[in-house]
Amino acid sequence: MDIVSRMFLIGILILLAVILAVEVCRYRKKQSVAEYDSLTGLYSREGFFEKAKEKIRRNPNKKWCMVCTDIRNFKLANDLFGEEMGNKVLTDQAKRLIQGTCDEGICGRIAGDRFAMLIPKASFQTQQITEEMVGLQYFINDTSYKFHIFVGVYEITDPKESIQVMCDKANMAIDSFKGDYSKVIAYYDEKMLDRLIHEKNILSEFNDALVSGQFVMYLQPQISNAGILVGAEAIVRWHHPSKGILMPADFLGIIEKRGYIYRLDRWMWEQAVSKLADWKKRGQEDISISVNVSTKDFYYADLYKVFTSLVEAYEVEPNKLHIEITETVFMQDIGARLTVIEQLRDYGFHLEIDDFGSGYSSLSMLKDIEADTLKIDMTFLEETNNPIRARTILCSIITMAKELGMTVITEGVQNREHEEFLAQMGCDIFQGYYYAMPIPVEEFEQKYGL
Repeated sequence: MDIVSRMFLIGILILLAVILAVEVCRYRKKQSVAEYDSLTGLYSREGFFEKAKEKIRRNPNKKWCMVCTDIRNFKLANDLFGEEMGNKVLTDQAKRLIQGTCDEGICGRIAGDRFAMLIPKASFQTQQITEEMVGLQYFINDTSYKFHIFVGVYEITDPKESIQVMCDKANMAIDSFKGDYSKVIAYYDEKMLDRLIHEKNILSEFNDALVSGQFVMYLQPQISNAGILVGAEAIVRWHHPSKGILMPADFLGIIEKRGYIYRLDRWMWEQAVSKLADWKKRGQEDISISVNVSTKDFYYADLYKVFTSLVEAYEVEPNKLHIEITETVFMQDIGARLTVIEQLRDYGFHLEIDDFGSGYSSLSMLKDIEADTLKIDMTFLEETNNPIRARTILCSIITMAKELGMTVITEGVQNREHEEFLAQMGCDIFQGYYYAMPIPVEEFEQKYGL
């Protein structure tokens, strides 16, 4: 081979070496980008899973904790204060998490506002993590809003589990808070897995149950202070083929969380309107039925169109269908939802404010919403160490409702003493076990001669 050919070959080899080196650099750069989160500098989801798996594999005898965090209502804060402020919150939390880990621990941003840490159990400091997370509550200098961070901890028992499963278990602990803002940290236990299995069973059986008629409308009577039946509240029961009668607490929260609640509510509304039409044909037109509206119902349907279509199709007077709402309905999209409520009331529907006094914006509701009825639960009196003060407040609420031209219904009436006491205060209608539990429609009609 002559010199020119050799030089040409060497040049080709050098060029190939340069190209290979460039490709290797690009690959390593891509790997680095995939391994780390660009905003916080922590490991990305993929990077964290890989590093956590490697750490546990190299230290199989060490006891580890998987710790996950979740900022509640973070999207709402993003909308209120802007994405830039939201990003500052996330980077600040990342710094706090790093401070809460030891040299052997690692942190990652798993998704959005969710973070995860793998920490040796011996180094996990509950107090330190709590203080760091509580400190983030006041990141925004706004007295009307503060963040709340929930922390879920899974003490790893099987080092061979996938990292995803470990994070899922820590997140199950977070789900156990169910709106309890008095705590920061919750620990995973096997009962949580049982609850998850229960939820999956409920969701997998829901469609067939709705189609096959397993859901049944029950009615709980509402009695006037003159002792006359004036209405009933529609309450759902699930007649499960193997588990018997399931109460709403067994399935409603699960169905609502997964977005199925509208389908069940829509079915209940039609059952109520159909029954009102049946009573009308029999000359029983003095009794109303109250139905509940969930917050998520506003997302899935045009409620004005749904309710007006129902009463028109069944030829029922709209004032016989009472629509119950709670203040949670107005936590978002207040203007749009007020418009819907006003349209329904203008059409002739009877609007009831349910669970009054159970939240923090009840007086604001009365200011903004013209409702026909105020519903108060007797637990308002029972769940307190200051019954005299509670009764004074209750009396004031009833008086105020009367001045606003509203009818007052008290739920949870258990005995004759409750009835007499509430009647003296001016309560118009009573509902509770003293009169009857929620009962099947046929039994209700027999009991009251309908």
